[in-house]
Amino acid sequence: MENIWNADNEKTKLTNKMVANAEKMLGVKLPNSYIEICNIQNGGCITYDAFPTSVPTGWADDHVSVDYINGIEDEGILSSNYYIEEWGLPKGIVLICGDGHWWIAMDYRQTKEEPPIIYVDLEWGEDIFILELAPDFKTFLDGLYNHEE
Repeated sequence: MENIWNADNEKTKLTNKMVANAEKMLGVKLPNSYIEICNIQNGGCITYDAFPTSVPTGWADDHVSVDYINGIEDEGILSSNYYIEEWGLPKGIVLICGDGHWWIAMDYRQTKEEPPIIYVDLEWGEDIFILELAPDFKTFLDGLYNHEE
């Protein structure tokens, strides 16, 4: 597994107990590829800043911004339910990146494991805009790149 982390942030070292507690709390099975990168560093800024899209989004014509990934901690993916309620997001997703107006999430609405990765934009059009970015987390990781203006 490639180390995608930009810097060695002061993050809590991930344990098997933390993973098990998160999966129980969220009611899902986290992707192995997500757990593997969180074992390297449990969330933070990454060396990439974009993921390509096939359609324009509220962010850009051909990509969405991705410069960090939430870890398995209270201020990471475990805060998903709070933000889902706060921002009126669809239930059944786990937030891995975003700022309130847009999010990137694991979409567990139709599955309990190996979810697709989606982009959710609250300000693009009249309704919530949802776009599938990748069929799974590993494919999402493999598609990250650095966008040049």
